[in-house]
Amino acid sequence: MAARGLLRDPSSSLLAISILALGLALPATFFSFLVGGIRPLPVPEGDRVVRVDVVQPERDGRSLEITGRDLASLQGSAALAALGGFQTFGGTLVDRDRAAARISGAALTPEVLPLLRVGPEVGRFPTPDEADGTVLLGFEVWQELYGGDAAALGRSVELGGALRTVVGVLPPGFGFPFKQNLWVLRDPVTAPDEAFELVGRLAPEATLETATAELAPRWQRGDAVRDVERTGGRLAVKNYTGGRGEGGELVAFGGLVLVALCLLLIACANVANLLLVRATERVRALGIQTALGASRLQIGTQLFLESLILAAVGGSIGLLMADAAVTTVERTLATEHFGYFWMRMAVDGTVLAFTASLVVGTALVAGILPVVRVLRADVQRVLKEEGAGSAVRGGGAWSNAFVTAQLALSCGALVAAGLTGRSLVASRSFGDSLPVQEVLLASVDSRAEGADGESSSRVGELEASLDAMPSARFTALALGAPGYAEPFSRLEVLGSQLAGPEAQASTGWNAVTPEFFDAFDLPLRAGRTIAPGDDGAGPRVAVVNETFSRRFSPDQNVLGRQVRLARADSVSWFTVVGVVADADLGAGERVRNERVYVPLSQVEAREVWIVVRGSGDGALLTPELRRAVAAVDPALSLWGVRTVAEAHAYMMRIPRALASMAVAGGSAGLLVAMVGLYGLLSFRVRQRRRELGVRLALGADGATLVRSVLALAAWQLVPAVAVGLLLAWLASPILAAFLLGLDPRSADTYAAVALIFLGIGMLAALVPALRAGAVDPSRVLRGE
Repeated sequence: MAARGLLRDPSSSLLAISILALGLALPATFFSFLVGGIRPLPVPEGDRVVRVDVVQPERDGRSLEITGRDLASLQGSAALAALGGFQTFGGTLVDRDRAAARISGAALTPEVLPLLRVGPEVGRFPTPDEADGTVLLGFEVWQELYGGDAAALGRSVELGGALRTVVGVLPPGFGFPFKQNLWVLRDPVTAPDEAFELVGRLAPEATLETATAELAPRWQRGDAVRDVERTGGRLAVKNYTGGRGEGGELVAFGGLVLVALCLLLIACANVANLLLVRATERVRALGIQTALGASRLQIGTQLFLESLILAAVGGSIGLLMADAAVTTVERTLATEHFGYFWMRMAVDGTVLAFTASLVVGTALVAGILPVVRVLRADVQRVLKEEGAGSAVRGGGAWSNAFVTAQLALSCGALVAAGLTGRSLVASRSFGDSLPVQEVLLASVDSRAEGADGESSSRVGELEASLDAMPSARFTALALGAPGYAEPFSRLEVLGSQLAGPEAQASTGWNAVTPEFFDAFDLPLRAGRTIAPGDDGAGPRVAVVNETFSRRFSPDQNVLGRQVRLARADSVSWFTVVGVVADADLGAGERVRNERVYVPLSQVEAREVWIVVRGSGDGALLTPELRRAVAAVDPALSLWGVRTVAEAHAYMMRIPRALASMAVAGGSAGLLVAMVGLYGLLSFRVRQRRRELGVRLALGADGATLVRSVLALAAWQLVPAVAVGLLLAWLASPILAAFLLGLDPRSADTYAAVALIFLGIGMLAALVPALRAGAVDPSRVLRGE
């Protein structure tokens, strides 16, 4: 019966399913993010792996260091099957016959790998006696340096100036403790005063509470021999992955789930309106069923089952949509953005159970109103043919207020979607006039460490080796590329009183070698560019772009002006000696595009970017670039190797993803709002069907009734649009952070959204209006 009831009006059933699919897809998607951030370590019985933290309540909950000596005093607890410690570090791994690789490493005490129950992919684990002379590689480092060749085992490599032997490779995806890719053993006995983080595994019958209760007294007894600053700590044993997210990931994901649930509630209310309209249309038939012996419980059950079927079908489609969204996020963002190796986004059993509970809740929320309204209908009046609309009452002021509020929020969301959509389009025009495909970038350490501990610059050696690359047209060193990794700094212009935004905002600058401008096709407009003779011993000079010249020296020649950049050199003044063309970054009108270029040899810099431009695809220069850098020092490692186009795409991946989500969310919000308006007007028309029939019988024409319903829609839409635009205007400072330089109060965007919203709203009202105009007065007056 329930399925047949849905098939009687397939169009409204499909509309309800679409709304519920959208409403259920969002919370399922965001809940999968939340679950992905707190899932256990991907090791055998990972939920039994714990960490041990100590904080000082009297000092704002500050974490206390746990030393190697503390670790020894805590080991041997019956509540923990094993307890070990780790330290994290970064550096460069060098194989003199191969290359160098940038690594993020961890030093583990001998207990850690056995308690994690992870075996090597290739090779073996070192023994404690081999701690000082061995190293374990991450799977990705093994692939990068050795191409997955098992011959890597036994090779000697340099790490932190010491020789170590590669003895094993850990499985792909393993990155304990957070996102590491290299491991060495560390004996805490030889480092009793060094700080460690602790990791353990619960004994079979132990819990977090029993482990805390057993270890806490051990820690407190150690206060007798600790420095005063390290006393008074409170020890707690916690799930290893639970409570991570110091960067706010879990708070953000939890907030997204709550927002999505609010949207689902609105979707449920709209579907309830649709179902109420359907039930109102069928109230006479349902009254006859009651008169023929059907109980009110049976009628209510039938209507609820219809709601449950709609929710189940919508939930299934929503899960498919969520799975597609989560898969996209996992592929595009997870490996680079998420901070922990155990974070994996997937629509798994937990998400399925969560969605199933939402489906049942949705069926209850969306179905309860139609059921209650129909069961309250006056069956005697229905059977006397007084009209279904008069038998089912309700919906008054609260319905109008709800729809108006929903329309206002949806209009505000559509403004945000329109603005972010424009920023998304603008970001795609990046570098239209720049050789972004031809220029290859790579970051490198420009300082060489001497035997006496002093460091010296390798900029000159790098320049000479890069100039010798046969396939390179232009080579340069810099602190960044146009629109990527460029530093920003507070600016002073001698003799100018900066006011307004210029007095507060940072200005983009770069430290470059002479061929930088040729590499990016930035022609000289006035004066000269940076020359090889502009070294640290000479006068400080600077080159600015045309935007800088127009902004800070509109009525006079900028050449000879003096500027000072806090981050470049807070003491020295740089004299402007030239003006070059602007780099087209395809950004919004509010982005500060002025640039100041100074000689790289006149500033202190450790990490610099290599800029190499060839005649074709810059990525093809990678092997040649690696050889040129290795010729300077085989221990030098390159990272961030990518073309300028790839670098910009990497930098924009998160803003673009957020912009895409905003556009999708705004569009979905518009659809949900229009369905709410449609449902409200349809119900109003149905309630007033008898009145409309009387008016037609007394001489009113159908066009008049159509206009009256459209006027009712306008009374709902116009105030809602005004409030929605006001909300977007007030929220514009928050929106500005995501708009890539576009004006968050762009009048044309607000006007376009208002017109689109009003236009689509009137279209949504057109169907109920046409129904009102097509009422047959003779049938209505007969109660049909």
